[in-house]
Amino acid sequence: MKKLLVACAALFALQAHADETLNVAATAVPHAEILEFVKPQLAQEGVVLNVRVFTDYVQPNVQVAEKRLDANFFQHQP
Repeated sequence: MKKLLVACAALFALQAHADETLNVAATAVPHAEILEFVKPQLAQEGVVLNVRVFTDYVQPNVQVAEKRLDANFFQHQP
């Protein structure tokens, strides 16, 4: 599990540059919990992570397509 969290942090850090904000959609469990766990590590890299929790599986895709969010995390296997 720890390797997964480190991999997620690295992935998001690569997608955002230092002193940038990354807006990510996630389902509450487990994805938002994982993102909240890696949030401090990303902050050390200069990346501000904003997690938006969704209860449906349509709106995150719409939000990303409309460029309101940078990515969604719920469709990936933990």
